[in-house]
Amino acid sequence: MTSTGPRCSVVIVTWNRLGDLKRAVASVLAQTIASSIEVLIVDNGSTDGTVEWLKDEAPDTVRALLFDTNQGASHGRNAGILASRAPHVCFLDSDAEILSPDAIERCLGHLAEGGRVRAVTGHIWLDREMTAPFSKGVYMTPEGHFCRARSRRDTEDPHAISTCFSVWEKGLLEELGGFDPWFFWGVEDLDIALRAYHRSLRGESRGASRFAVLEGVHVLHDMSHGGRHYRPDDFSTVFHRIERQRLYLMLSCGGLAGFFGAWARSFRNRGRIVTEAWEQPLTRGQWLWLLVLYPVNRLIRLPLDIRHTAADHLRRAPRPRGLARERGVPAGR
Repeated sequence: MTSTGPRCSVVIVTWNRLGDLKRAVASVLAQTIASSIEVLIVDNGSTDGTVEWLKDEAPDTVRALLFDTNQGASHGRNAGILASRAPHVCFLDSDAEILSPDAIERCLGHLAEGGRVRAVTGHIWLDREMTAPFSKGVYMTPEGHFCRARSRRDTEDPHAISTCFSVWEKGLLEELGGFDPWFFWGVEDLDIALRAYHRSLRGESRGASRFAVLEGVHVLHDMSHGGRHYRPDDFSTVFHRIERQRLYLMLSCGGLAGFFGAWARSFRNRGRIVTEAWEQPLTRGQWLWLLVLYPVNRLIRLPLDIRHTAADHLRRAPRPRGLARERGVPAGR
């Protein structure tokens, strides 16, 4: 750390991923500006030795925040935002590694240029050889669906970016009210990024786009199967959150005419897109819900959804406890 405080706070939320977590932390401490970075690890009630490692063996520059039970990714990231002491916040998944040693320095340099960009990412890969992309920019189709192919290829003016690795102005995160805890695991980054995009479309930001994808910044997303918390209703829950943002995005982009046009057109390819996204066939009940019951429900609930989008999730976030270290400096809030 410098005498004036850290330049960037790296927030890593984890649950039962000790081996992955160690590699993620090591990649942060290998950054060219590591002395100006604070590492905040938010543990969601791990039982695999993570807490013991944080207490006894983790580097002294790591600050740990502990929840007694799994509060989910959104509450974890919100806790990290609230505890951060730097003007910029970097989100890094606990199963990710930063491959470029100057990644965070380059991200901060780009943000320092000012202008319309207030959050940046790099190229995120599924392999160390960097042949299989996880995502670059994140793009939506004209009907507001996630476009997987373009998101693995394009980098210009993305609609969103992944919090697997990305650096944000802390002020932007505070303006947005943090991550929505409706998303327990997954899609919470798409949600907050689309809310930022909505604000720019309404003229509430200082530019038409808030995101940039930097060349030469590379991150590995190992996609660990450990530490993933599934629920029996994941299909309906996650789809509901995506659809809520999709319809709101259409309303922001094209007004009522554009909204209803996109809503109608989406029926032609709704089933195909959902099936591809989940990579599994849908049951007869899911098809009925998807094509008949759900669209009507979403139209009825749209005013409530818009109101919920403006909520201040940071203000309502539960606070974890700080970890009393047995050596080095305490890691409190």
